[in-house]
Amino acid sequence: MSVRLTVKQSSEAGAKPTEHVLDDAVITLGRDKGCQVVLAQQAVSRSHARITQEGNLFFLEDLGSAYGTQVNGKPLPKGEKRLLRNGDVIVIAQFDVRFDKVADLPHDVESQKTSFVARNMVKDVMRGLSGGEERYLRVMNGPREGERLEVNDAQEFTIGRDDSADVIFRDDLISRQHVKVRRDWSGTHVEDLGSRNGIKVNRKRVNRKTLKDGDELEVGGVRFVYVCPSEAPEEQSEALAAPVVSARLDNEPSSRTHPLPAARERTPSGKRSGTSTEKPAEEEQEQEQEQEASGEPAAEEPAAAQPEPEPAAEPEPPVEEPVKPAPPPPVRRKEPESEVAEPDVKRYIPLVALGVIFLMAVGVLIALFVGV
Repeated sequence: MSVRLTVKQSSEAGAKPTEHVLDDAVITLGRDKGCQVVLAQQAVSRSHARITQEGNLFFLEDLGSAYGTQVNGKPLPKGEKRLLRNGDVIVIAQFDVRFDKVADLPHDVESQKTSFVARNMVKDVMRGLSGGEERYLRVMNGPREGERLEVNDAQEFTIGRDDSADVIFRDDLISRQHVKVRRDWSGTHVEDLGSRNGIKVNRKRVNRKTLKDGDELEVGGVRFVYVCPSEAPEEQSEALAAPVVSARLDNEPSSRTHPLPAARERTPSGKRSGTSTEKPAEEEQEQEQEQEASGEPAAEEPAAAQPEPEPAAEPEPPVEEPVKPAPPPPVRRKEPESEVAEPDVKRYIPLVALGVIFLMAVGVLIALFVGV
């Protein structure tokens, strides 16, 4: 498997990045011309950093440089290794180096890309069924750097400083029984056994945690990286993703062609609307010229062109129009008068009744006084 390193100098604005595609098991970055990737700058050491390949994994280590090395903005301690993933950025002085894996595809990609992908899928399935690549914890620092602790199915072991531990590390920061590693059907789990300094997963202190491929486990002063190939399907090289992108691009033009006819239909419509507005203006000018020559303008034309000085023809139609609506107004006025008269008669009825009652009361009073 090859590696592509894209080098970009941050100090030079607008500078084009340079790419290095290498298939060496050991890749050295530095200022010396003997390095595979030469970074010509005084702040870069002669042999600054090194990338080593172990199976399908790539690790970065600093070679004791003066100004150090960073991975994704985090400093890389000297003497330690860091597992590299696609898209990781290695910072050396003022250089940004992007790391990517590149698959070794055959030359005739168009005809063999399907079979190539199919073979890889079959290999992944067979590897998962047979358990060809085992899971393990890789020691990343210290005198036992590079050592692997295999994690098999239905297995459990402890790490500590005492002889009673299954895996012994003579480190003062590690307790006698520090951490327990257990593998079952749900995954690989780590559990703190009440140690003094605790355990950290991805630089966060935890008591229990289920590990995933690429997680970093810190036990005292020893760092481990959990590697599980069956749990890392997303770690694909960019060459395998290219056919998928090209397939999507082949399907996109059909969708992009739909809005084009709409844009073409709108342009002639605008032109037609423009010509339709220009023609009436020309016709009006011709009609105005004819009217001025004849001296008898039509009744409809002044309504369209009010500002023109021809108001003489306008009074004739309005004189005839008010004559027609003259008769209806008196008829409408009589109806409300009759309606108003009826409520006036009704108003007098209670007054008359009150008057009658009053007269009757007066008559009764007179009769009483006379009788007395």
